[in-house]
Amino acid sequence: MAASSKGDMSRKKAKNSKSRNDTAVQGTNDSSIVSKCSMCMLGYFKDDFLGRFVAKPVRRAPLINRGYYIRAKAVDHVLKAFLSAHQGVKTQLVSLGAGFDSAYFRLKSEGLLETTVFYEVDFPEVMLRKSDMVQRNDVLMKLVGEDWRMVENGIVSSSYKLIGADLRKVNMLQCLLEHHGIHPDHPTLLLSECVITYMGVKSSNAVIKWASEAFSHAVFVTYEQVYPNDGFGAVMQNHFKKLGTPLMNVQKYKTLEDQQQRYLDHGWSCVCATDMNRFFTTLIPMEEKLRVDGIEVFDEFEEWHLKCAHYALVCAFKGSTVSSLSQTIFPGVEPRTLETLTSQHIQQQQSCVSWKEETFSDHGVKRFGHASANLPGGKVIIFGGFGEKGTQHSRLSLVQLLDVASGSCLPVEPAGKELGPMLFHSATPVSDDTVLVFGGRTSPYKPRGQLLQLKVVPSVQRDKDGSTSWLYECETLHCTGADPCPRWRHSSSLVSIEGKNYLIVFGGRTASDAILGDVHVLSLETMEWLQVQSASPPPARHSHSCATWNNRVVISGGLCDGLQPSGAVHLATCRTERLGGMTLVWTELKLMPQLCPRYSHSSHVYGDSLLLVGGVNPQSNYPPGLTVLSLVSGIWKEYDLPECTLERPIMVHNHTSYLMSRKELLIIGGGGNCFSFGTHLNNGPLTLDISQCNI
Repeated sequence: MAASSKGDMSRKKAKNSKSRNDTAVQGTNDSSIVSKCSMCMLGYFKDDFLGRFVAKPVRRAPLINRGYYIRAKAVDHVLKAFLSAHQGVKTQLVSLGAGFDSAYFRLKSEGLLETTVFYEVDFPEVMLRKSDMVQRNDVLMKLVGEDWRMVENGIVSSSYKLIGADLRKVNMLQCLLEHHGIHPDHPTLLLSECVITYMGVKSSNAVIKWASEAFSHAVFVTYEQVYPNDGFGAVMQNHFKKLGTPLMNVQKYKTLEDQQQRYLDHGWSCVCATDMNRFFTTLIPMEEKLRVDGIEVFDEFEEWHLKCAHYALVCAFKGSTVSSLSQTIFPGVEPRTLETLTSQHIQQQQSCVSWKEETFSDHGVKRFGHASANLPGGKVIIFGGFGEKGTQHSRLSLVQLLDVASGSCLPVEPAGKELGPMLFHSATPVSDDTVLVFGGRTSPYKPRGQLLQLKVVPSVQRDKDGSTSWLYECETLHCTGADPCPRWRHSSSLVSIEGKNYLIVFGGRTASDAILGDVHVLSLETMEWLQVQSASPPPARHSHSCATWNNRVVISGGLCDGLQPSGAVHLATCRTERLGGMTLVWTELKLMPQLCPRYSHSSHVYGDSLLLVGGVNPQSNYPPGLTVLSLVSGIWKEYDLPECTLERPIMVHNHTSYLMSRKELLIIGGGGNCFSFGTHLNNGPLTLDISQCNI
């Protein structure tokens, strides 16, 4: 009796848990449709019907708008490619987990479904809500057709079938589709747009296998998450777990290759797959990219590229669709078969670097887009950026002093004028206690062009424990000559020529100029911006990194024209002219082999070695690690960063760093606004053990 009672309780608990999960999964439809509607309202993507399924439109952030734009473009591309390849042929579209999507109404209004029957399947509760919305809208009902009729949990007509069903019950799904006229031999596209990812591996694979067996000529299109084990991937997983909709398949099918193998293992003849970075680069025309750039000022490139790297579009083919679509659906992407699919993707090597236990006490550094400058005695001044302010996230005015030796991070109070909030500025130490701060922005509409002097001084009063407290003095410097225009995401560095110091400013961006390639030189002796001659300068860019080596400026990486990342390293030799002014002679270091591109990284020079730390590479699904590069020979070696855990996501971009020794590297801050998954701030500073690296 007791055993029976326990069994009943266990089953009841499991049933309640399943019900809660189903409700949460249905909730993703409500959130998603609002974001899609926001994107369409602003003109990213034309869809006159989405708004009819949203009670209260809300304007989303630019990053979310762009994320849903590329999703809409990718799915629309595949749907129209399928319809174009089968003009005049009876076809079927089956949207699995359709939610409130409006694809049927959009395509029908464009005259693209003349010979197509469109099936939408989702939970009965969702389909009942959608059916009610459709019936109350005359415009939608006209597109449904005059021959419509109500059925259990939906409505159907000769061209549109809205059906309530649980996708986990494939036998019931098959029966319902057959009942409503599905034909096994008509070319059929099945769409899973962020749907089967919420089902268990067994259930989702059953759907994939069922589709391969039920239709003779078919395409199975899946848009869902991949690459879960870096910092962004961990934040992504935690977000969906918190919502009660964990990603059930992403650890089993982590990569594009895993996804392709999955469909081949379940009856499909060949598979093509692409991430959204490649899709955007290869299938969105430049004219369209420029149009999108003009909709909203955008400055979250890192998170845009990371979001696109973590979402894939997978197309599996069988029957006649193999010859009609598989070779052309993604130009440049070869379809894979059981015979051709090998482990050609880059396997991350075992990392030689590791994270040490956190050793810093007091106030941590939780911010990104900030700047830092090294001061004598193992001290680092940190200021600006975006991070925690009380219980909220905002642009920061907080100045902190990091004492590496003692492991403390102390607030530095203003002695007078406050520095004020700013992001993506530069900081260059020019003496033991003084830092020059140039540029930055508050919002993307408000770049800064001031040159500030920040001086760190010990307070007369000591803290209660007898330790030194610190203040800063901030003043605006007024210079002669032609000032650089206000900018952010630039670089600045200090060089000494014949005993005189100069500040070199290069690149960046403004609200109207996507990239800058100009060079400006400030004489710190006369405080004059000099006339500059620049011989063979590198291409314009922003979000690059800058260091100095033997009084030469070393520029690495960055985002260039068309959001193309750079893997080049450029060196500038500075020479003063007899009649005043400065000449910079640039050379590009010959690298062997070619270096993987990156941006939003940091860099250091140790002896004749250049260390490149972290960053973002939209041409790879794996984040850049630590690169050690010889500035003499151009030979380099890459060391992968350790995989992240869900408990401790670490994102090494939008950070700064401090080279403690050839054995230890300090990562200061870093993170970003991770699409719709929330803001992530590294909980640091974080110490990276690099003792096994050949520096």
